[in-house]
Amino acid sequence: MNIAARDGAFIVNTWSFGKKFTVDPSKLRFTLRSQDRADAKAMPFDARVGSPVRDRSFDQAQPPGTLTSYDLPVVFPKRPAPGMYDLAVLPQPGFTRNDDGTELPPGERSAHTDVYWPDEDGADVGLSSVRARLVNRTVYGLGGIVLSCGAASFKTYLASVGVTVRSVERRHGVLQRLWTGSMVNWGNDAAYSFLSVDPLELRAEYPKAAPFGTGGSTEPAGDAPCPGLTLADPWHVDVTITSTPPPPLPSGYDQFKIAIGMSRADVARRRGYPQGYFTRAALDAQPEWAYEDALVDAYTITFRNGRVASFTVPRGLP
Repeated sequence: MNIAARDGAFIVNTWSFGKKFTVDPSKLRFTLRSQDRADAKAMPFDARVGSPVRDRSFDQAQPPGTLTSYDLPVVFPKRPAPGMYDLAVLPQPGFTRNDDGTELPPGERSAHTDVYWPDEDGADVGLSSVRARLVNRTVYGLGGIVLSCGAASFKTYLASVGVTVRSVERRHGVLQRLWTGSMVNWGNDAAYSFLSVDPLELRAEYPKAAPFGTGGSTEPAGDAPCPGLTLADPWHVDVTITSTPPPPLPSGYDQFKIAIGMSRADVARRRGYPQGYFTRAALDAQPEWAYEDALVDAYTITFRNGRVASFTVPRGLP
């Protein structure tokens, strides 16, 4: 079971191998705990859970090993105060039952995800500040930048390549999964990610420079920025892109190399900031940066007096 975004809205997804089962939406409870206060406690969070929708893409002709999966749409009638929260779903007894009426034991007693709700009251300070800083400005990705047309296609550019932002809008009524750290590594299920309510869309222009990488899918772009990128709010902008031009950087893969004595700014340019929910100021105060894209791609960088004192190397695949 997990909490996810599907078609721009909250869903709870639950699944089981083997026997088919039924789901009772009334047996779900939710809690919310602020990630911005260390002493915050999980509190009940009112939710309206819709009827389960069977995901037929997992159906197989032979019953053994068949995965039965349901999506349950979820609406939260009231928004919490702006900020990042740990959202948990807790299944109650009777949530899932086999076709013969016996209860299906949940594999997990709860599922959690981080959700960011922005402050959209009044003039929407977050939106207006990002507009003032970035519209018609050239920006550079910390660790690289990715321009996409929704999920349909994307182009990756190195940290030395500038991209012009033409507009910034808030996508009301949209829920999107986003990552922190270098955009080049976004999409990794093993890395930290969160669900962003009403994120900011930055429409941009493709630069003249050749992309470092390209990719795509058969999914339509929809109403996502094309080309462009999506970020949660000013704190997310600060740890992902910058309008300050970089110093001279090497080309190709050499641009990602780090060395003893490099400054924090040098590392952030080449590798991006580490993953996790942090402000830029908080990260710049940490003596060690831990990068955790995946177990085989995890490494740390230790600083002393603002310079790289040591670092580990990802062990990679065996």
